[in-house]
Order: sequence, then C-alpha cells, then structure tokens
Amino acid sequence: MSCSVNTVVATPIGKIAIIIDDMGYNRHNQSFSKLPNPITFAILPFTPYSQKIANAAHQQNREVILHIPMQAQSHNHLLGKGALMEQMTKQYFQHVLSHGLADIPYAIGVNNHMGSKLTEEIIPMQWTMELLSKRGLFFVDSLTTAHSVAESSAVSAGLPSLRRHIFLDNIRTSAAMDKQFQQAIEHSLKAPYTILIGHPYPETLQYLSQRLGAPNKDFQLVKLSQLIPEKQRVMLENKKVQYQQEKQYNLLYPLTTTSKIQ
Repeated sequence: MSCSVNTVVATPIGKIAIIIDDMGYNRHNQSFSKLPNPITFAILPFTPYSQKIANAAHQQNREVILHIPMQAQSHNHLLGKGALMEQMTKQYFQHVLSHGLADIPYAIGVNNHMGSKLTEEIIPMQWTMELLSKRGLFFVDSLTTAHSVAESSAVSAGLPSLRRHIFLDNIRTSAAMDKQFQQAIEHSLKAPYTILIGHPYPETLQYLSQRLGAPNKDFQLVKLSQLIPEKQRVMLENKKVQYQQEKQYNLLYPLTTTSKIQ
C-alpha cells in the first residue's frame, strides 16, 4: 500500500527596511506616524519639530535615527544647522556630531543628509565611526556618492555595516514609486536585506499608505535594527549602557574624573 505526501515549497520572501529621511522641518511630517511601525524616521537636528517627532515616534515604539547634515559636492547652503564639514578639527567635528545626537531623543543610529563630499573622505568618516562606536550607535550610509567610504569605515570601527539600496521617490508619481518599490522587492530576494529611503512628501505618504496597507506576500517589512546580526546588536547595547554609566559618573564626580565623554 503506498501513499503520497504533498510537499509545500515556501515562496522566498525578502526583508525590506524603509527609512523616511528629512523629518523635522514641517509639522505635517507627523502624518507619517500613520505608516506601519517598522518604518524608521531619520530626523534632521535643530529643526522646528525634530524633538516632537522623535518623542512621538518613541511613544509608538518606532525607531529613530539622526539624519546628520554632511558636506556635499555642491549646494552646501542647503545643509542647515549642525552640518559636519571636512575643514573642522577632530575635536570640533565630534562636538558638532554630539550636539546633533543630543537634539534627537532616542536615536539608535545615524545616517547622512547629503554628504556626497564628506562621505568620500576617510579621516572624517573615521572620526564619525569612532564616536558612534563609543556610544553604541550604528551608521547607515545613504550612499549619495558611489565613492563613499562610510560603510568601510564603519566596518573598520567594528560597527554594523548598513547602506541604502534604493531611493523611493526621486520622481513623485505613483507609477515611478511603484517601479522603485518593485526593484526593492526584487533586490531583497537576492540580498540579505534591502534598505529603501523615502522623503516626507505628500505623494510618498499616499503611496506608502496604499502599498503597505494592501495584503502582501512578496516581502517582509522589518525594523532597521533587525538587519543587524544579534551578536552585533548585543555589542551595541553593551556599549550604550557603558557610555551612559560613564556619562553619569562624570556628572556625579566632575572634579575627580579625568576622562572626557565625547
């Protein structure tokens, strides 16, 4: 007597993380809080709504990263307050980055705003990753230049290596964004993960609301931190705790402490 067994072959499904850049300038940015929880907000420092958006995102258990302005090849007048520039000394560079982090509550990482010039420079990227490593934060290379050394600098500093793969909304039509999103799905099937970056445009909000509100079996929407291997996540958390303990100690004993928290 024979019997047959039906085998179900699972359809491959990729991991996609979405970041919304440039948050903080407009109160209407808060409308993006309606989007699914795994979507990360990258918030510009010293903008009118930066802290309000960061706090509201944290209340949603949504991940927040600092969207730090970095020197570009051109149009640097658009960088805004708190920009990192190549002519800065190491001490001032890390001071500016520290202040940017202080302005964005609950930031678990950093990605670059513009930065097509600075991310090509090894020394400033080493300074960036050195400070982030001490604080237990990770870096996402927005990849605004093909010659960026940010990702390799992060690896050298022992930080998780993450980078943007696709921009969603360079063209703000539903058809164009759908094409970009489909590319992200296809990429996610061939790579460990795909990072998709959008911006706080009304068209982007409308598209993502419809696309992510529909039934989906093509991909898994994940939080940014889920792209980091568990061992590295534990390492970052331990460094974060150590940094906070040292910071607290220096506040309690400022006259006897010789170390300086950056």
